[in-house]
Amino acid sequence: MFERFHKSARDAVVRAQREARELRHGWIGTEHVLLALLAEPGSPGVETLVRLGVDTDSCRAAVSAVVRPDEGVVDDDAEALHAFGIDLDEVRGRAEQAFGEGALDAPRDADDHRGRAFRRRRRLGPDDRGPGHIPFAHRAKKALELALREAIARKERHIGTEHLVLALLRSDDKITTAVFERLGLDRQATRAHVEADLREAA
Repeated sequence: MFERFHKSARDAVVRAQREARELRHGWIGTEHVLLALLAEPGSPGVETLVRLGVDTDSCRAAVSAVVRPDEGVVDDDAEALHAFGIDLDEVRGRAEQAFGEGALDAPRDADDHRGRAFRRRRRLGPDDRGPGHIPFAHRAKKALELALREAIARKERHIGTEHLVLALLRSDDKITTAVFERLGLDRQATRAHVEADLREAA
C-alpha cells in the first residue's frame, strides 16, 4: 500500500518521526502525524485546517499541553504496518537519504542480553536521545489504516494528505480527541469543512 501514498503523504509519514524526536517523545502518534502534515500548509485537507486557524505553533502547543512523555506504547510495529502495505525498509531508505546512514537504527546497549525483541518493546522516554528507530503508537497505525479506508470510500487510487487529515478527524482515541479540542476544533464540523473544500477543488 505504501506505493499508493502520494509523495506528500509519504513525506508526512517520514517527517512524523522528526516531529516525535523534536518533542523528545519515544513513539510516533497521531499528534506527530498532524504536526508533520502542517509542514505542508497548502496541501489538500491541511489547507482547510490552516484556514480554520491551525498552524504548526498552535498544534505543537496543543500537543505539549495534552501529551505526557509516557503516553506512547512501544510495540513491534513493522508487522502491523506491513499488514496494510507500509514498507518500513522503504521508509528507512528515505530517512537515511535525508538524515544519513543508520538514522533509524536502534541504539546498541551492551548490557541488553534480552535481544532485539526487548529493544522493540521497551518504553522509550523523553531522555532517550539516541538516533534509533521510533515506533508507531497504535493510534497512529490505526490512522494510517483509516486513511486507506478514506481513499477507498472516495474511490480514489492514491492516499494523499487529505485522506490522512480525514483519518485523523475520525480517530477517537483520547490523545487525538484532546489535541483537536485544545485547538478549538469540533472534529465532525471540521471534517465537513474538509470534505466541502475537497468537493470544491475537484
